Parts: sequence; C-alpha cells; structure tokens
Amino acid sequence: MRVILPSETALVLGGGGAKGAYEIGAIEALESLGIRASSVYGTSVGALNAAMYAQGRMDHAAALWEQLRLEDVVTEESAELVEDIEKLFDHPDKLLDFIARRGPKKSLDITPFAAMLSAYVDEDRLRGSDIRFGLVATRFPSLSCVEKRLQDMAPGSVHSWLLASSACYPAFPAVTIDDDRFIDGGFCDNVPVGMAIRGGAKRIIAIDIGRSRAHDQYDRRPNITYIRTSHPLGSLLDFDPERSSRNRILGRNDTLRAFGRLRGVRYSFDPHSVQAHLLEAETFLARLTLCESLLTPPGALRRNADAAPLFSILEETLPPKPDAADYMLRALELCAETAQLNPAEVYTIESLTDALRAHLPLEKADSMIDSLLGGRIGVLFAPPQPDRRLVIACLFRLLERERSFSPLALRTLTAFPREMLCALTLREFL
Repeated sequence: MRVILPSETALVLGGGGAKGAYEIGAIEALESLGIRASSVYGTSVGALNAAMYAQGRMDHAAALWEQLRLEDVVTEESAELVEDIEKLFDHPDKLLDFIARRGPKKSLDITPFAAMLSAYVDEDRLRGSDIRFGLVATRFPSLSCVEKRLQDMAPGSVHSWLLASSACYPAFPAVTIDDDRFIDGGFCDNVPVGMAIRGGAKRIIAIDIGRSRAHDQYDRRPNITYIRTSHPLGSLLDFDPERSSRNRILGRNDTLRAFGRLRGVRYSFDPHSVQAHLLEAETFLARLTLCESLLTPPGALRRNADAAPLFSILEETLPPKPDAADYMLRALELCAETAQLNPAEVYTIESLTDALRAHLPLEKADSMIDSLLGGRIGVLFAPPQPDRRLVIACLFRLLERERSFSPLALRTLTAFPREMLCALTLREFL
C-alpha cells in the first residue's frame, strides 16, 4: 500500500554535522513509502542533503556517506583541533578562551569540505530541478536569520550559500557573500519548518538530528510529521563510515515507525509479530495493573505517580492514547536498553526475547539467588555503581523462584520500580 500525500509536500532536513547519514536513511524510507517531496529545505548538513535530494542524486548522497571521513571535511592540520572543538560545543562558555588561544587561526581549514560541495552539488542541475530548494544561514554578528531560496541566490553562488549554512562557527570560518558575513543556520533555526510553511507547503516532513530538539510546537499538527532521533547519533565531527551506516539504518527505521510501518518507540518491531502477541500484551497489562494495586491499600491517599510507578515509567515516552501493544513494546524496550541490544535491528517479539536471554547475565543471577532470598538483596544496589543488567536478571530469577509477588519483591518494587518493571516484563515474556 502506497502512502498518498498532497503534491505540496515539503521535506525539511535539520543540521547535525556528521549525523547527516541519518537523513539519508529517512529519505530512503520515504521513497519506499512512495513519498516524494515537491520542495526541500535544510540547515547546515541538512542543506547539503537537501541540495542532493533536489537535484535527484540520492544515490550520490548515499555513496558519499558510506565513505565520508574527517579528512574529507577538514585538512590534516586542522584535524588535530577537533577534540578541542568538540569540548567547545559541550562548554560554550569556553568560546572566548578558545578564540584567544587560536589567535589568527580561529577556525578549522575546511578546504576539503568546499571541494566536496563542488563535486557533489551541480548548480545547473539544481536550478533545472522541479523540486524547490532553500536553506537557512545566520547573518554574523547580528545573528539574524536569513532564509534563502534557490531563485533568490545569484548565479554561481549556490556553493557559497551551502558553505554559509554549514559554517558552524567557530569550528568553521564565517563565509562572506556580497559584503555580508554568515555562519551556520543552526544558530537561528536548525530545522526550518517555518520556511516550508511560508513556502506554501500543505504537508511537511521534518527530520531533526540536532543535539537538542529544535521545535516542540509541531508534534500534534496533523499536517506535520516531525521525526526526532530515537538514539544518540554521535558527535558533530565524528565522521566515521561505520557509525554513519548505523545512523542511516536508524533514520530509516525511525521514519518507518513514524508512518506506522514499524512498531515501537525507541526500538523497531515487525508489526505482524506484534499483532500475533496482542493477547499476551493484554495479559501483561492486566498483571501490571494488579501489581500496582498491591502498592496502594484501599483508602490510602497517594499521589498519582506514587500510586502507579510502573505505568508512570512506561508512559514517559509513549504516544498519546497508547494501546496494550504499546505498553508491552515499551516494557520490552526498557529491557533491551538495559541489555544494550542493537537499536538498528528490526525485531520480532521472539527475536528480542532470544537476544535478551543471550545478553543478560542469567547464569550469574542463578548463582546469587539463594543469598538474595536470605535477605541480602541490598548487595545488588551497593555503590559505587550497580550493574543494572545483573540487578534485573537477579530480580527476574527472584520472581521466578517465589512464583508470587512476595513481601520481599514488593519492597524491591517500591524502592527500585524501573528495575522491577524490567524483571516483571522478563517473567512474562522469557
């Protein structure tokens, strides 16, 4: 079944440096759904990806991200400064100190990046495309936002505007165009949804790969699909083909989930497998409700969150009006996160539980269960840092051994609800 969208569909691609491969995966997912945008807007690396989309060269874009390394972006001499630059983005208060230490060499040498733009973006092809293109840059030093559409760019200036939109100052130098200086568009609008709206788009698909969310006002707009990364994608200048490959898969899966072709919140599940386990999902939901009822004696006055710790944890990231399957999947995802399972996989319920068995220290938990039943459960949570995988495995074995929600398990649930929620989930599905 093809997804039919209005012809006035805009694709908006956010900035994020080395994380741009995620957007390539998202576009691949859209194409598999039969979705083609009639306009595309981008900021920074999103502007580069947008230009390649508009000129119909996504195969070139995919090939670029399969091999892109740091030396393709900055010179070897500048690469030595990347660690300092990364620290700068974590601590922006160090900006003036960084500029002072660098002296006249305030920015990285991005000669390779400029050459790459010339190789991958054909201005004539871009201007001949039937897909409208635009980008965002920031005027410096006023930091005012500049929305630049292709028809407003002087002939021969497209590469300069792409450099301007990507000039992540002070890592990259400011770009001068017609006596004005510009830096990265992310300083004013990292995901230019507003530009797409003002461009007349009726339907907008926005991909946000930034460190922090650019917009939250569009989440409930029926004409805007706002896709945010489900897992960390790495740092701004971490150009690595292996990481890019992983991020590309995450982009594809997150987009397919956004359009209902996969299930889950932070992991991806085959919808047919989920459908086959609806009865188990309803049973699991009922048992969680029963567990929580044991926490609140009749007539007791409790805050809502205190009275429902398990459901509060699950509902932190669930979509509005979740069904039983959503609760089941989110609980399994919490187990997967603890076990550090690969988020780029598409799982069935069976393959996920098999992976949990393989990654959780169940045998070690078996060797500890007798001492835990003897009242030494506190050793699991001893400082300096508890092993959450071992904690959950032990609680799972504890629930298996007792075969009931004992006073010991109840005390543990009260003190460590997240770990006990995972253990309850394992008891239901392993």
